[in-house]
Amino acid sequence: MRDNLRKAVDLTSYLFTLPPTSVILIGMLVAAVLFGAALNLIAPSEDFLLNSLRDGALLLFIPAILTALIVKALIRRMPLKRIMATTFGGEVVYGFAYVVAFFVADISEFYGELVLLVGAALVFVLWYIIARLFFILKYRSVLFAVLQLLVYMIFLFSFKTIAIAEGTMFDWAAKAYISSFILLGALYIFFLIINAPMKKTFGVSSTDAFSLFINQWIYRKKDLEKAFEKVGENARTLVGVVGFKRAKDKLLFIVPYVHFGPFGNLGGSEFSHLIAEEVKDKYGAEAFVFHGTVTHDLNPTSSSEVSKITDAIGRILKRSKYDDKTVSLTKGKSEECIAETLAFGEDAFVGVSRAPLVTEDINFGLGLSMLLEAEKHAGTAIVADQHNAETGEITSFEPGSEIGYNYIKAVANSLSKKGNPQKLKIGISEKHPESTTLGKAGIKIAVLSTSPNYAVVLIDSNGVTPEFKAKIEKEVKKLGNFEVGVFTTDTHQTNVVRGVLNPAKEETEIVKAIKTGVKEAVADMQDASAFVDKEWFDIKVLGARHSIEIVSTINSIVAVAKITAPLILVGAILVLLAILSKV
Repeated sequence: MRDNLRKAVDLTSYLFTLPPTSVILIGMLVAAVLFGAALNLIAPSEDFLLNSLRDGALLLFIPAILTALIVKALIRRMPLKRIMATTFGGEVVYGFAYVVAFFVADISEFYGELVLLVGAALVFVLWYIIARLFFILKYRSVLFAVLQLLVYMIFLFSFKTIAIAEGTMFDWAAKAYISSFILLGALYIFFLIINAPMKKTFGVSSTDAFSLFINQWIYRKKDLEKAFEKVGENARTLVGVVGFKRAKDKLLFIVPYVHFGPFGNLGGSEFSHLIAEEVKDKYGAEAFVFHGTVTHDLNPTSSSEVSKITDAIGRILKRSKYDDKTVSLTKGKSEECIAETLAFGEDAFVGVSRAPLVTEDINFGLGLSMLLEAEKHAGTAIVADQHNAETGEITSFEPGSEIGYNYIKAVANSLSKKGNPQKLKIGISEKHPESTTLGKAGIKIAVLSTSPNYAVVLIDSNGVTPEFKAKIEKEVKKLGNFEVGVFTTDTHQTNVVRGVLNPAKEETEIVKAIKTGVKEAVADMQDASAFVDKEWFDIKVLGARHSIEIVSTINSIVAVAKITAPLILVGAILVLLAILSKV
């Protein structure tokens, strides 16, 4: 399963951010000039430079620009950059086909013509695929493919630059569109093959699922949530709360046992921010939202499920009483597994980690085992995954594993130690430095009056590198006598550009914000009363079974596509060859 997950996740590395429009335009100019030069090297002329510029402009650059402008006029909501990038890709394919056709035409004019037609058909299919899957145009995608081919043919025949283009424009148009629709038919056959597994398992075709995925990834639309809700299942989980009441305000440490995924703004990806905002609006409390001991099995199907968590928090707040408590810090270890326990009287808040070794998601069953172990030594306990060592390894920790047992032992070891209770004081600070690795909740810092003071640094990010974690601890300790607990929320809202591992890395602005935040939190320290409680609730999640099915289905589609795509392409070209030989 781990290997299958890595294979599926690796597919996102093919997604990339487009360069600025100006850079794409320069690329189009350069490609056109190089093409014109190559064309005139093959067929030398007296005025090499002028002819190179003319041929590049008339055969590639001008039709590409006209195509982009026509498409932009028809779909104004589409950013020009994406349209220009598509026309640039088509321009490159056309240019390559033109040049190769010239070489091949010396051997056989028929095959030179075939190369040119196949190139035009490939660009036709390229436009269809991008318009269908990336521009999210279900029916108009064919129209744009037809229009761009017409523009290129007009310039090809109006200037008679390429000798291969023999015959009337009508003859060539017929051949070009026949070639294009043969390849388009082959593409439909390919789509039928790869759509079947997803359609059978989840009731949605692979191409539609991909379009929904792109719709969110690029445009941040939430249509994909509807598909999640269809295949989602009800789950029962819990939320833990440590409440602090000071003279004029209330603070909450919240550990919801749901996963903040799958990505972008879908499902629970923004819950680390949304929960804090709703708690502040509904209950007037500042909230620190931690990562529970859960995996992607407990990804909420939609962002609207957040209310089920905040309602459960409300039930806790309604019944709980703030009591005068002491606070102490103890640490436990078993092999590489570490547990840091904040004891509030008889109750406990436990953070677990394996840093500097990979500290990833923990199966909910294993998390419950740790919770039960903690409550053998404490009244009410809450266990949070510190998720503070992202090494690039995609994994999760499961019940029955050696690491799982070590986690449980580390929790027991931490809670079996006697701490040094101090009168409870707490101070907080919140920072939002500019960084692509940070989610909307930013960085929240709490300093508690343990001996020495314990600084909680909660980063709203998809993990943190071990090196940066160590750097944060070092920099905070320079400010005074501190123990430091670095936590991340593992939010997946930052996973919208490339790949699915986007941990916080060393950035000057983040370090500066944390140091300033710690100073502010120390200055803000005030006497507090507290409680620790938890509540079970029901929520709709993607679920373990469907998580496995999705990953397995994606991998099977990719495996089938690798074999069928080249076979179908070769078959389409052979059919095209047979038809054109008789035209």
